[in-house]
Amino acid sequence: MKLRKILSIFILSVFGFCAYAASAGENPVRAKIGIQIRSGGAVEKAKSRDTIGTGDLLRIYVHPEANAYVYVVHSDLAEATLLNMVEQKIQSSTLVMPSLLDYYQVDGKSSQETFTIICSPVALSQMAGLVKNGKLPYDQWVKIETGLAQKGKMDLSGNTEKPFALAGNVRGMGSSDSSDPFAGGLQIFSGKEVLVKKYEFAVKKQ
Repeated sequence: MKLRKILSIFILSVFGFCAYAASAGENPVRAKIGIQIRSGGAVEKAKSRDTIGTGDLLRIYVHPEANAYVYVVHSDLAEATLLNMVEQKIQSSTLVMPSLLDYYQVDGKSSQETFTIICSPVALSQMAGLVKNGKLPYDQWVKIETGLAQKGKMDLSGNTEKPFALAGNVRGMGSSDSSDPFAGGLQIFSGKEVLVKKYEFAVKKQ
């Protein structure tokens, strides 16, 4: 009788774990993400590993499919900075940073500029230090980023992304609602429990 009870508990536990794993795989964290680069008179969509020049302008777009905490982190080879200083829950709107009217400008002081966009359905305890202090040494940030990227890694074999609509407004920080054609061409990215999208730019000094 005891053996039967133990086996029943074991089977239920396995079933529960499998159901959770299936649910996590079927309902990934998804968001439309992109970075716009303005270099001289040209406007381009950034790739994950692009080369940018001193004086180039960057604007970040994030549109989660569902309610999510969004963290946008900039890092060079010295430190990491949380660009949106508080966790933000976003639904049916596109976050534009720094705003629809402004850009981040590449100052050329570092040979590498990295932007990491993180979306999570829950607040991340791993980000507490950045949220509290705004900055972290680069080596500490790399450990956090690597752990989150591993947590969000998905098996993409046989996986086909289904589109989702850009409902609501394009909302820039410190600016009024507006429309922006760049937002319509954003690519969808997915993560298993958390979504981590990293853009690592080599900086060409001019």
